[in-house]
Amino acid sequence: MRSNLRPDARHAQRWIFHTLTGSPPHLAHPELAAGTQAQRRQYQRLRWRILPAEAKLLTHTAQALLDEHSIDEPLRWTPQLPSRVLRRLSLPGPDPGSITVTQLHQAVPGSDFSIARLTLTLNTTTDHVIYLLSQHPADWSPPRFRRTQHNATRLGQWRIWYEQDHLSLQAIADWERTSLATIRLALLRNGIHLRPAGSYPGRPRRK
Repeated sequence: MRSNLRPDARHAQRWIFHTLTGSPPHLAHPELAAGTQAQRRQYQRLRWRILPAEAKLLTHTAQALLDEHSIDEPLRWTPQLPSRVLRRLSLPGPDPGSITVTQLHQAVPGSDFSIARLTLTLNTTTDHVIYLLSQHPADWSPPRFRRTQHNATRLGQWRIWYEQDHLSLQAIADWERTSLATIRLALLRNGIHLRPAGSYPGRPRRK
């Protein structure tokens, strides 16, 4: 996972355990629990650095686990308490809803960042920011990586347009508002044979 400096499949399993049970990973089975302090730090790092695509994949996996066991429950259970119950409750930190998702994502730079700096930017606590990012992951990837990811998600459509609808590379590039080179390189890298310019199967090349 790109969100952690030391990729470890167990961190993904810990995330799923944490999401489904609401319990921190150190309470999981010993084979899964984040036992050492280093493991706990790495898992905490995963929680605030997780990318939206990673969270989406893990959420899908967690839902599949529930479906596999015919468990009709939400991934994250939240008790519905009337406001009067919470009115006189002394909370240990700021209201989780005091910072909106828009404010959170605007404060996250489009590159690597530290949780301490983000905490200062938002004028809140570290725990508050980690919670918010775990609930609403932000894409802090650099622009070049975002373009690569976007191209990967669009490749299937480009292939249909090119091979089945016989659109030209330039037509696809114009439709996607990108460069001809981007379309050409993406198709070539994925083993798609490019026809001569100005032709498509069944039609002779222009002279």
